Amino acid sequence: MPGRTARLTLLALAACLPFPSRVTAFPLLAQNWRELSPGERYDTLKNYQQHERLPEDSRRDVEKRYQRWQQMSPDERDHIRQNYQRFQQLPPQERARIQQKYEKWRRQAEPSH
Repeated sequence: MPGRTARLTLLALAACLPFPSRVTAFPLLAQNWRELSPGERYDTLKNYQQHERLPEDSRRDVEKRYQRWQQMSPDERDHIRQNYQRFQQLPPQERARIQQKYEKWRRQAEPSH
């Protein structure tokens, strides 16, 4: 299942790439698309539509994060996935506390406009 999740994530994120990159990735996208269940295809399309509705600067931020993700080693990606799975298994109050701390840190890290 981790391989399928990785392919689904790749497909969903690749759909968000700027058009020239999307054309280059098309053979991979088409192959993975055929492997998806109808529910996964629906979710992928909804994610793509949501991405397309984002303001331009938000779309660029998503694309930059995806490019950073692509540049990570498989071990780094696995580590991030494991951390996320552990986070998801925490009690809701603990997740909320961590999320609040993260949002506070993120606001402090943002450059002033």
